[in-house]
Amino acid sequence: MTLYLSRLVCAIGLLTYSSLSLAIPLDNWRQQAKAQHLASHPYWQILLRYEKKQGDTLVSSVEQASFFVSSDGRTNAEAELTATLESLVATPPAKANDAVACRFPARVAWLRQQLNITESDLAAANCPAFSTWLKGINPHEATLVFAADYVNNPSSMFGHTLLRIDAPDQTEETRLLAYAVNYAAQTNTSNGLEFAYKGLTGGYAGAFSVLPYYEKVKEYNDFENRDLWEYQLNLTPAEIKQGLAHLWEMKGVNLPYYFLSSNCSYQLLGLLEAARPNTYMRRDFPVYAIPTDTLRRVLEEKNILKKIVYRPANGTALAFHAQENSPAINLTAKQLAANPEFSVSALSTTEQAQAYEMAYDYLYYQFLAHEVDKNSTPPKLRNLLVKRSRYPAAERAAPPRPHIDPAQSHNTSRFIWGAGYGHNEAFASVDYRPAYHDLLDNDDGYRRGAAIDFLRVQLRYYSESQQLKLQRFTFVSIDSLAPRNDFQKPLSWAFALGSQQAAVDDQGRFSTTEQHGVAFIDGGAGISSKLNTDTWLCYGFLQGQLQGGKHLDDGWRVGLGPRVGCRQQSSIGQLLVDVQSLYHQDSNKLLHTAKLGYQWQINTNNAIRLNTHFEQQQQRHWQSGELGWVKYF
Repeated sequence: MTLYLSRLVCAIGLLTYSSLSLAIPLDNWRQQAKAQHLASHPYWQILLRYEKKQGDTLVSSVEQASFFVSSDGRTNAEAELTATLESLVATPPAKANDAVACRFPARVAWLRQQLNITESDLAAANCPAFSTWLKGINPHEATLVFAADYVNNPSSMFGHTLLRIDAPDQTEETRLLAYAVNYAAQTNTSNGLEFAYKGLTGGYAGAFSVLPYYEKVKEYNDFENRDLWEYQLNLTPAEIKQGLAHLWEMKGVNLPYYFLSSNCSYQLLGLLEAARPNTYMRRDFPVYAIPTDTLRRVLEEKNILKKIVYRPANGTALAFHAQENSPAINLTAKQLAANPEFSVSALSTTEQAQAYEMAYDYLYYQFLAHEVDKNSTPPKLRNLLVKRSRYPAAERAAPPRPHIDPAQSHNTSRFIWGAGYGHNEAFASVDYRPAYHDLLDNDDGYRRGAAIDFLRVQLRYYSESQQLKLQRFTFVSIDSLAPRNDFQKPLSWAFALGSQQAAVDDQGRFSTTEQHGVAFIDGGAGISSKLNTDTWLCYGFLQGQLQGGKHLDDGWRVGLGPRVGCRQQSSIGQLLVDVQSLYHQDSNKLLHTAKLGYQWQINTNNAIRLNTHFEQQQQRHWQSGELGWVKYF
């Protein structure tokens, strides 16, 4: 009994000594943290995702309680810091992976660095799940990847960014085997209108995912025909591991997804801020974040860019080779794609090899687009490869990298200050657009023939009548001019929604002096084609229009008719000619409209724009002209 009591007293003494010894450094850490104001340090707030305000209180955008150690962690950064420090000296949980140091490795690593907490101060942290995950990724380098826009999908109208993590032994030939970090809305809908509405209003949850890079290349390059731009970053392995440690902390966290603000590009900035302390990029996007803008912002960091790699899409390569080949090769290739046994004897030996290559590319393109039978096509593809192998090997030219990459293109926000004359009055004008690109903007760095205007406001002040008018408000306007070639026959289309001033009087008749506001929905579809060179792109649509307003005959009118136009991109500017004739059901009948615009490019973010507008209906007409200075920012 005496021996038992002595052992009990000894054990109690050891526990008491251990508690006292742990309390001493804990008190020191608390005092140091308070003296250094670590709870209010911007980097601590980055790790906690403190981005919103409720009154005067800074609040984390993460709502899940599991993301915090303290029950008050979402609104109290100091309580979260204190609880984290206390957890470091608390009794370890039964499962090692449940320890705070394992759940939040980025926070603990930063606190240990700031407070000089050494390995001897703490028991060794055993985090098998995190260690295995990190070892599997094997991070060494990081690459920011920009996928060009894909207008047929509302979720990617402005492009998309993701982060690729490269292993130490990977080369340009093996990059596809790397892992990619992606942030996206959690949705399974294929309804574009539903996605647009919920994406704008935060109706979806967004989450990070890690997946093989080749899966994203297959999705973007092959299925959606989007060019990829890879920006290799000058981040150290230690910085990349710290960013991934924060990504581990975000595992299972859902954030509200907003199409224009809390989107893929904005959330990736948060990962880069976690990787490299004292980098505060999201501050520059308080309202909205467009992927091209966030890409430019990342590359503004000192010595951040190491290398740029261009990865053209399947469709880009097919269009390039179709343009390089002779008509005879292309015609034979189309026949071979349908029947690999088609005779190629009419071609030279070199041309025969090129025809088989082109046939394979075309059939594979059709296969990915689900335009051919999925069962009978793979044998045809193998047959074409076998036949091509019988000819001498030859290096095939790849599509050239555009001389301007998306990061060097014009900024997406824009002001136009102008003056002009119309409806027998001089006017001054201001035109503001937060995003993104129209048909008179310079195409360099953007997809040629694609235009998206979003939330554009055009105001005019008429000097004689002293009236300030909302000339046009564009909620959204999209032009997708996809050129056709021997192998690709895409549909071109246009859509616009908003309000504008219409040339009608109080009785709804066409007027040369009066204007009244109407709401509108425009839409059309047709074909587009390049003329001889890449500089000219022409299109023809069947266009429809619905307008509503109290000054119209019946309070509304519908128009239908042809729309044709051409656009030229040159080294000094852009020219656009657009003509349409719409037949309306009201008393005004046929309305002819012609627009001519030219933009002279001074430099990347400054230009001079000239617009002329002509309308004619029932032998009456009016015209206007406007000259303005264009500033992108």
